[in-house]
Amino acid sequence: MIVECDKYYMPRKNRVLLLPIQWREEFNISENDLLSVHKENNRIIITKKKNTTGFAPKFIKINKKGVITIPKAIDDELECRLHQLYINQDENSFLVVPVTTEKSS
Repeated sequence: MIVECDKYYMPRKNRVLLLPIQWREEFNISENDLLSVHKENNRIIITKKKNTTGFAPKFIKINKKGVITIPKAIDDELECRLHQLYINQDENSFLVVPVTTEKSS
């Protein structure tokens, strides 16, 4: 199941993102854990470090407060528009996805 969060990320700004404590606890992520970060299509996927295939992830540490820094190489590849944080419960991962604007008729 995918859960929408009220956290946002803007590429080429501060490059930091706060991962909600509820989900860090559920995914057993704590201070100084290594997280795998990679870009797939137009989104960033963040998971606890594990063996990966098919992509070259960057590894980052999470701080005590749950803040991570998106690697510059990944940030530079993103469209410069607002992104939103989602939780993928089935994959125990965080997704950072571009916000889409729907126009009503």
